[in-house]
Formats: sequence, structure tokens, C-alpha cells
Amino acid sequence: MSPPLKPTTDLANRIGGVYSSLSGAHRRAADFVLQNPLDTATMTIEGLAERSGTSTATVTRFVRSLGYGGYGEFRAALSTALKLAMGPVDDLADARASAGSTFTTFVTALKDQAANLADTISTLDEETCSQIIDALLQARRIFIVGSGASHHVAAYLEEGLALYLDASVIFASSRVGPEHAIRHMMSAGPDDLILAISMPRYSRATVELISLAKKRGATLIALTDAPTSPLARIANKTLFAPARNRLLPNSPSAMFALADAIIIAVARERPDAVEALKELSESLLWTFY
Repeated sequence: MSPPLKPTTDLANRIGGVYSSLSGAHRRAADFVLQNPLDTATMTIEGLAERSGTSTATVTRFVRSLGYGGYGEFRAALSTALKLAMGPVDDLADARASAGSTFTTFVTALKDQAANLADTISTLDEETCSQIIDALLQARRIFIVGSGASHHVAAYLEEGLALYLDASVIFASSRVGPEHAIRHMMSAGPDDLILAISMPRYSRATVELISLAKKRGATLIALTDAPTSPLARIANKTLFAPARNRLLPNSPSAMFALADAIIIAVARERPDAVEALKELSESLLWTFY
């Protein structure tokens, strides 16, 4: 049996959206696809019908209920989902099969991250950077959203920005469930700013959360890897940090550097930054080793 289809893929989300309304036969087809995506990707419509205990007519109606024009379009979408999910696995397998020392792996990884950082710098423009920092300084509240590897970048931004901004800085994402983040997004308004981070493989939850906040009038600033990112298509302003990695789904190193640059720029632009840092340092004096 092949690994189940991950619930974060578009196809799995489509199935989840209609599952409760499916007939028994359609559910058998859906269950087979979710539990056997690799097998399904190589099957004809007749094969899927036989293996799921249904008929070709049932399979046709099932894939159309998902919004696909036919079985060919459905299978292409499944192949795309599998390629996205299995790409890092294939890359890691290829790397393990290739000749090379552990030291070479270290050096290559660091060079790749240096290239990501260089590309991050090359995409910056002065006007966008200035507008983003001004927006952060003027916002009433700042909600920070990120999951997966982006969750850690979001946590770093929250801690850094909270030191230098008068605005309430709120880490809206939560690993305990979506309700926490949804409540925050439902309260967002025109005076608020959403700072969202997402790298491949992009979080559907992040995209849906920030779309909700934008509908409510909040300003959306995105930190993502490329113009093709779903965040870039809906953000008011975007900063790019490539997350290329030869072995893993992404690398957050350039994104962390970009987050660090944002915090530094905010600290520099805050009129009373020196006094604020002095007060903080004095209050924490006896906590340092």
C-alpha cells in the first residue's frame, strides 16, 4: 500500500470539501484514492473502478464532483500532488546514492544558503523596504502568521518586533489548532497589519487565514520565496527570500536573515529606540550569566 495522500494537498482538500455529501459508491472511490495515491496515479479509469469496487460511470461522476473536467485532469492533479509531496524524498535518495563526503555535504549546504542570501539581497528595492517598515511602525496591531518551518521565523519576528514597537505584536498562528488563529484574523481591521511567512511547501492554512484578514481590511505583508508563491498574489507588499534546498523541502536560513533585517530596521527607525533598549537592558541586567 502506498502512503496516504497528505491532507495539505489541493486534491485532498477538494475531497474533504465534498466528502460528507458523497454517495456510498463515491466514498469508496474517494477512500481508495486517499489511501492509495501512488497506485491511483498509474491506473486507468477502469482500474480505479475495479479496485474501489465501483464503476467507470461512478468514477467519472466522482472526479467531476471534485471540480475536474474528466479523469485525465483528475489524474494530472494527483500526479502534481505526488510530485510535490515526494520531491524531497527523491532528492534525498539521489544524494545518498551519490559519491561525496560528509564534509562536502556541509560545504555545499552552506554555499547553497549563501546563494539564497545573495538572491534575497538582489531582489530588494528601497521603496518597498521603506514602505514596509513605515507600515510596521504605524500599525495598531501586528499579527504574525506562519506554520511549519515558517512557524520558527514567525516566532523570531514576534520576539524581535515586540521589543521595538508600541503596537501589540501577536503571534496569531498556533500548533494546537486553527481556532486560535481564526479568532485573531476575525478581529483584524484597517488599522492592523498581517505579517505572513510561507515557504514551499506552502501552507494552505496560512493562505486562507491571511485572505480572511485582508477581506476585513487589514494590510498584508508577505515574506515568501518567489513571485509564484500564493502569498505574493494577495499581499499588499512582499519581500522575497529564496528557500532552495537540494535535499529538504525548503531552507529557512535566508528567511531568518530577512526577518533579522526587518527587526534591525524597525529598531533603527523608532525615535526612542536607544532609550527603549537601555530600559530593557537595565531591567534584564541580573538575568544575564
